[in-house]
Amino acid sequence: MLDSSWRKEAEKDGLKDAERAGQLGSFFIIGLAAWFLLTHWTDDTGFYTADFGQLDAVLLFGPLFFGVLPPLVRTLRGRKNIARPWDIVSSMLFVLSFAYFLCAFPFDMAFFAVPLPESLRFLIDWVSEDIAKWALIIGIFGGIIVIGWTTFTYFKVKATLGHA
Repeated sequence: MLDSSWRKEAEKDGLKDAERAGQLGSFFIIGLAAWFLLTHWTDDTGFYTADFGQLDAVLLFGPLFFGVLPPLVRTLRGRKNIARPWDIVSSMLFVLSFAYFLCAFPFDMAFFAVPLPESLRFLIDWVSEDIAKWALIIGIFGGIIVIGWTTFTYFKVKATLGHA
């Protein structure tokens, strides 16, 4: 049953021009997230508590910036499977980061919406510490599932493409 899924996935390994262009959307989303979190840091908004140090910055920004590599590889190479190892490493970094921040949590959510214009702050000012921690928990479990599935898919599609 799954063998036909891997064949279909292998057949769709090459990206069409529209799919390649769609990968650029990932850059926009990651760039927006980076701008938002960096603005908190550079403007000293109060979002990062006194406990937020250099290790925290590396664990927050590192996975975020590494996250641009999978869509970059897909865009430049025009293939999905070749980028999956980068997806796996990126997901691992995010899971480790989420787990760390779930335990350390050096954030004051009262200041989370500060980088946004006043008229847009209502979009995220309702996010409390509890909601943020639940999001981290969901991210950890979702990331673990994604790591397993992406790893399995990578090897199955690689084997299918190797036999084509």
